[in-house]
Amino acid sequence: MLVNILEIRNDKVQSRTEDFENKGGELLFHVFRISENYKGIKPTDKYECHLIVARQTMERVNFDMNYHWNRCASKGNRKSLPEFRTNFEELDNSGISIGLEEFLGAFYDLEQGKPFVRGKKGNDTRNSYFYFDTEEAVVNKIDMKKRIQEFNLKYPNRNGNFVYAFMEPPYSIQTGKTIKEKGEYLIDFMNFIFTDMTKIEIMKWGTDCSPYFDAGKEWWGTFFWTVYNPEKDWYIGICGSSTD
Repeated sequence: MLVNILEIRNDKVQSRTEDFENKGGELLFHVFRISENYKGIKPTDKYECHLIVARQTMERVNFDMNYHWNRCASKGNRKSLPEFRTNFEELDNSGISIGLEEFLGAFYDLEQGKPFVRGKKGNDTRNSYFYFDTEEAVVNKIDMKKRIQEFNLKYPNRNGNFVYAFMEPPYSIQTGKTIKEKGEYLIDFMNFIFTDMTKIEIMKWGTDCSPYFDAGKEWWGTFFWTVYNPEKDWYIGICGSSTD
């Protein structure tokens, strides 16, 4: 079907996503709206809509990566360059629908609506995890190892982990000086991009569809979701891949 899909790049969207990237975030966010085509027809099938957005997201990412490498080549006189393109055979049938808890991952307590944030104050709390709105003290440590083990038993395919990918890039992210500030930054970003998380629909996509994902396969991880926000009629393509 011929569709009309428009990337939303207004000041609010750009300022939020650029601020996140400037702070060291590795996830990429591209926001789209699907509207009626010239025949007045709009796709209604859920999978088809998300696939359209997944395809468009990857084309946007591949374009940016190719542009980046071509600029590097002109500066460094490189003669060989990686080529980023989408393998649609790998992408098109890889989408699966996942729930909100699985999407957010082990680093978010959905029942309480709170993320777990890594401490940074001192030797007793550094690299331990806490509810973002508690004091960073030994008595408040969360046993994240146990929580992750239990979460992986519940969701063995590991299709989510959005909060981890957002908050834990290979290099530290500068979203605040305290665990409270870091948690508030995440919550504020999610409220903006997802609005009402209880209403969003999420699909996870395979990450063998572009060389963009190769770096993350070394250890950090590869992430690719499309999320529909019905409150704003936004489709959000989210992907991440990085290494140290």
